[in-house]
Amino acid sequence: MSTQRKWAAGYLAAFIVMIVMNYFVGTNVGNVANSNQPIIQPAGFAFSIWGLIYILVFIWIIKQFFQKTWEDSPAYKLKYWPIINFLLNSAWILVFTQQMILASVIIIFALLITLIIMHILITSQNYSWFDRFPYSVYFAWVTVASIVNVFQLTNDNNIDSIIGLDELTWTIIMLAAAGVIGVLTALYFKDWLYPLVIIWPLYAIYSENGSDYMNLNITLLIISIVLAVSAIVVIVIKNKNEKPV
Repeated sequence: MSTQRKWAAGYLAAFIVMIVMNYFVGTNVGNVANSNQPIIQPAGFAFSIWGLIYILVFIWIIKQFFQKTWEDSPAYKLKYWPIINFLLNSAWILVFTQQMILASVIIIFALLITLIIMHILITSQNYSWFDRFPYSVYFAWVTVASIVNVFQLTNDNNIDSIIGLDELTWTIIMLAAAGVIGVLTALYFKDWLYPLVIIWPLYAIYSENGSDYMNLNITLLIISIVLAVSAIVVIVIKNKNEKPV
């Protein structure tokens, strides 16, 4: 078995562990999330994106078995990072469903760090569009999910305000921060997909809260527009750079 296929087999094994954990334990995630949900909690339909992420990642793994050369495969740069990511994903599902919210926050930020590293490593090499595509979706979703997880921790500990600011104010601040991260990531890494995916949970947050918080709705609208514009800018820049001289 070639080196790249050994790595691909390792990815597949860790991926199966993640899927099994999600199947047997992950069904309780929604119940825990809804038990004491913060303002920033997205509507339930938003979590369907996990199905898309898992499908895309599975296709990505299978693709690694058929790379022509080791040096041309994303696994050449990524090595063990996808395995760590999948196992962290499994661990998060376990601790979150056991309502160990502090542990889940630590793990989800570790998960986010692995996605940042993988995104950078893939971008730093010659890559085809699908090499990064699944992880752009995954990375964007976990960016917002990490913030939501922190608010779940504060709610779980009945923390109503921090440095004099209430939950709604912090929600708006953190969503604005997510928007800034989305724009910077899009422009720096020339990744038009990342900001567009962030709009998905923003819409779900709006759907969950309805007209309860007008300031929040205005913030969500502005951030979504800015993210969409940043994606369009990246697409225009990439198309311009690809034109023959």
